[in-house]
Amino acid sequence: MFMKLYNKSILMLAVGLTMTACSDFLDKEPLDQGTDAIAFKTPEQFEQAANRLYCFGGKWDVKFELNLDISGIGGNGGASAQEKHGTWGFGGHRECNILLEKAASYAGPLDEMTADHPIAASVGTAYFFRAWHHFNQLRTFGGVPIIDHVVDVADEVVYGKRNSRYEVADFIIKDLKRAAELLPAKTKIAGFENRGKLCREGAQGFLARVALYEATWEKYTPSIGLDLDGDGETVGAGKAKPEGYPSIDGLFSIARDMSKAVIDEAERGTFALWDECSDTGLSYYYLFNLDDSNGKIANYKGVGKQTNKEFIINNPYDEVNKKGGNNLSYTVTTGQSSNISAWFGETFVCSNGLPIFMSTSSSWDDVYANPEFGGYDTFEGEFENRDMRFVGCITLPYHVNYTASTEYGDARNKANLPPYPEALFPAPSNKYDPMDPANQSKNGVYNPMIGVNSTHNGYGCRKYLIESSCAQNNESPDWPILRLAEVHCIYAEAVCELGNGQISDADLDFSINKNRRRAKVAPLTNALIAGKFDARWFNFATGSYECHAMTMLDEIRRERTCELFAENFRMDDLKRWGIAHINLNGRKVGRRILGTAYTNPANTVNGPASVVNYFGEPCFDPNTRPLQYGFASEEPTNPNYGRPVATLAANCFWGTYEYLDYVPQEQIRLNPNLTQNPGW
Repeated sequence: MFMKLYNKSILMLAVGLTMTACSDFLDKEPLDQGTDAIAFKTPEQFEQAANRLYCFGGKWDVKFELNLDISGIGGNGGASAQEKHGTWGFGGHRECNILLEKAASYAGPLDEMTADHPIAASVGTAYFFRAWHHFNQLRTFGGVPIIDHVVDVADEVVYGKRNSRYEVADFIIKDLKRAAELLPAKTKIAGFENRGKLCREGAQGFLARVALYEATWEKYTPSIGLDLDGDGETVGAGKAKPEGYPSIDGLFSIARDMSKAVIDEAERGTFALWDECSDTGLSYYYLFNLDDSNGKIANYKGVGKQTNKEFIINNPYDEVNKKGGNNLSYTVTTGQSSNISAWFGETFVCSNGLPIFMSTSSSWDDVYANPEFGGYDTFEGEFENRDMRFVGCITLPYHVNYTASTEYGDARNKANLPPYPEALFPAPSNKYDPMDPANQSKNGVYNPMIGVNSTHNGYGCRKYLIESSCAQNNESPDWPILRLAEVHCIYAEAVCELGNGQISDADLDFSINKNRRRAKVAPLTNALIAGKFDARWFNFATGSYECHAMTMLDEIRRERTCELFAENFRMDDLKRWGIAHINLNGRKVGRRILGTAYTNPANTVNGPASVVNYFGEPCFDPNTRPLQYGFASEEPTNPNYGRPVATLAANCFWGTYEYLDYVPQEQIRLNPNLTQNPGW
């Protein structure tokens, strides 16, 4: 019986998944056969095989970073090891290795190949995606078997141990360096239809991401109280490091140097932050819904994908060759795609670059409001003079949105329409009037109302909302795999880490201040934060706000979080900074209610028809619409004054063992040399 299972394991690793191509390069090449069926006799055949390696996803994902600190947590933890795991697979690795081995037969030793060889781009693509697959597994499991050749049933890797995370990281770094040497520069790739093709700068930028990830993981996770490496014999993948493996600062240096190379190229005009809607500050919002195929109007400027030079690695979609395949607008419009939690919303700074509340000391007695902050006396106040990444990506209380999901709003059909449809406000009344024009329109705007069992823990999120008229499941904006704004964040973080928490104003201007400029936020400088305390700093360990001395590393992390939210970076960031077990546990609080427009008696429920039973009541009424968990504090001097409890600490028990996923139980039975990760 054991031999049957053992042979099954060999077959799964050696030939499993090889008939499943992962290409999504606009689906232009025949997909009925695997890479190993291609003849590999001409450069064109190598390119065909390389195109098959693109595996960034066939459909648009529509739900982003739910149940995290930035989106709001209902509950978590308690995971246990399962029989299977979708990331424990090696078919993609095999496809890359087939191309590389065929290339060596065709062109000679690959370490001697130069970028001018006719198949260099194809070989560079294979190196890139082999690194891509290994990095996805490094992020998930830590150490995994390194698959650096085409595996057959007699290969020792099939029944061997896992390589350590350090061996895997070293392998990834070397593959990406080679990819960067062989892939063409972006300026050498012609044609809008080839916007998804890998380029040299894409490999450099991805290498910067990998190096920053691994450097911070190695620096911060040893403090979490669990040895995630294990001994490699009974648990974990071990601590073995290959000869010449970089130090932590060496990894930060790679991240700095590679990101700098990409930014230098951007300075020459090859890449640029997309800022076509700078007049309204809505460029960030519109960047993610550029969908102008078949005559669609993506935004009030009437510009589309061809103006976008920000996406360095791009997963291209269009309505003809490769539809998005998901009902994106409906998901966003109905609030299912993502959310901006109360804490995260208050993290976005004012336009002067400083938090909404500050202090001159760590004492709550010294707290004062940022003079640019509009306050809570009106529903609109807290959104005035704020980071446009926040303001642009929520549905403001005085606006409605264009949306392709036309049952909930109007679709944009002209380029010269304003950014928002004209809002209609109901006439003052103590009862619902079905004849009021606002109540007969999809553009009616009503006073916000706190409903029954609410935790008031979020602002919603309209990032990725397609505005142009479009058939269901046909929305097809491109998806950024790597964009210039992320590279800015990588550079600033790496430089600050290398400087022991210090970074020059010049380096800030070279990197993240460009992102802030687009968001209509003042530049981050050393003088700006010197001696200042953030009085809206949420201590996840205590579940309470406090006054926290502002540091440059904290501000760079804030900037990264605000720039990259809902792009599937947050969980990786929490883990590599060693704070996942802190931020994902403990009590959370929602948006302030007491002492705000919600408790002003003049503000009453005035629609829509779905809330007619509460018409004329205060916008917050604890008698008819009690909070789910009550208030964190009703004492005005308490930092949590007027805020509802959003998440009970008892509902969160995310464990340190979850920094790494489990190795599938099935695979451990099939190969007893595989060890389980610590804690599972």
